[in-house]
Amino acid sequence: MDDVSRDASHDVSEAPVTVLIVDDNAVVRSGLRGLLESSPRIHVVGEAWDGERAVQVARETLPDVVLLDVRMPRRDGVSAAREIAQHSRVVMMTFTDDQETVQQAIDAGAIGYLVHGTFEIDGLVGCVLAAARGAGTFSAQVLQALRAPRRSPEPTAAERAERCGLSDRQGEIMALIARGLSNGQIAAECYLSEKTVKNHINRIFAAMGVSSRGEAIATWLATAPNSSPPVRWEARR
Repeated sequence: MDDVSRDASHDVSEAPVTVLIVDDNAVVRSGLRGLLESSPRIHVVGEAWDGERAVQVARETLPDVVLLDVRMPRRDGVSAAREIAQHSRVVMMTFTDDQETVQQAIDAGAIGYLVHGTFEIDGLVGCVLAAARGAGTFSAQVLQALRAPRRSPEPTAAERAERCGLSDRQGEIMALIARGLSNGQIAAECYLSEKTVKNHINRIFAAMGVSSRGEAIATWLATAPNSSPPVRWEARR
């Protein structure tokens, strides 16, 4: 297997391993399905294109293994992994290989982490079969990242939202504001109307005690795991 380390033997049970493929890119999903279905030992039971849908389909189909992307709309893969890992083996499959994301995925219950471009057809099938048996499957650069000294983690969007007094949805929108997205871009990202996004932003500003995007972003980014409650600006009339 090319550039992938896995701890497993090659024997598998006679029953095909069921797999759910999760990626927001339809071309990637189609490619993975084609690769996996080339093996009679694997049966793809479904696909999903965002984290929320992934959790729903995983609950409905209870697959042996879920191949889960990291960066997706509505809900990221790491967050979705926390729920899915309760009943299925989760293997992150993504282009993202930074140390903190890898560690967060493992902490969330992922049994493996594969980076696109580091495996061949036979290698992918082997990793999926190994994961179904509970064996760890990791790309070489992921193992290297795990061995490196761990940096202090950035607070998650959910943690920032809690410290700013926001709901989960408001925290999701605030995170997009902090990335510099416009109302229209946020609406497209979250599958909402621009009017709904504007209403959310008004409530976010009220909850955070700010009156501008700049102040909201400064307050949002100032929240750290061990920090005091964020400094709030008095809203200008």
